Amino acid sequence: MLDKKLFLNLRISVCIKMKTFLLFFLVVVHVNQSISQRKISNGISETHVMVQGTTIHMVPPQDFTMAVNFSGFQQDESGSSIMVLDLPAPFSEISSAFSAEALLSKGMDLLANEELVLNGLPAFLLAVEQEAYGQTYKKYILAFGNDRETVMINGTFPKGKELMGDAIKNALLTTVYDADKKIDPFDNVEFEISTEGTALIFAKSMSNSLIFSKDERLPSQSEDQANFIVGKAFSEVIVTDKEQFAITRLGQLPIAIDSIISTAAVEIDGLSGIEIIADGEDPKKGHKEKIYQTILFEDTLYFIMVGSCEGNFEENIAMFQNITKTFKRK
Repeated sequence: MLDKKLFLNLRISVCIKMKTFLLFFLVVVHVNQSISQRKISNGISETHVMVQGTTIHMVPPQDFTMAVNFSGFQQDESGSSIMVLDLPAPFSEISSAFSAEALLSKGMDLLANEELVLNGLPAFLLAVEQEAYGQTYKKYILAFGNDRETVMINGTFPKGKELMGDAIKNALLTTVYDADKKIDPFDNVEFEISTEGTALIFAKSMSNSLIFSKDERLPSQSEDQANFIVGKAFSEVIVTDKEQFAITRLGQLPIAIDSIISTAAVEIDGLSGIEIIADGEDPKKGHKEKIYQTILFEDTLYFIMVGSCEGNFEENIAMFQNITKTFKRK
């Protein structure tokens, strides 16, 4: 089973409010300047595998298979995984924004960090440790990028399986980044959704999710800061109370929830779900917001749609609802 707690909020938190992007990715810490950096130059070999839906090639550890619910590799027997994330923020912004103290505040202990130059790009490799569901996990984090984007690769394994950890670390260091590779984001998701006839247009894809804004920019520069994301959960979860699960999931968004306006049972594309509309506040700027969330349940996985805005509340909520109704599984 994959480490759910480490990745539960991964896509939604960063995508629905890009202004809280850096707050969410507290798995990234400031890397201190050092006298020298280890330089790694990789080429694509016969053993390299393209990570589906990404610009990354890697030599995966032995017995790892292509992941089903995220971009990367997994080994269910050991509960280990390698996840590739493409973040729409400059590497300089990511690498200098956080401290080890911030990492610790999220329950992650920084064990080691190292500056690298990976195929000519600035990079760093971190080792962290975290408790999740009564078990201790270790994680290697490789991050690198340019002035347009940052690639973060997370390799997670249970503490005590150090040989597995070594294999994951070595796999991360085989990474080759193909900046010229063109990805069709709509081909790499398991669903279809339409914003036709609305003010929202496609802005970015990330880890099998689609993100929409009114100006095709992240973060959006539109006056009402309207954003919408749709994606599928990474990990399996057993849900006994769907409404309570949806309320709990809402509370995990990077928005201070003031009150829930309404909850309603919905059915879309043959899937039952829960729709929630809530009042919230930007925790940094103090701006009032409306939040829309619908979760559709499919066996032990779920699809989630989240919209947020700082103005034109009735119009935007209606727009989020109409877009959600177009959801279809492929």
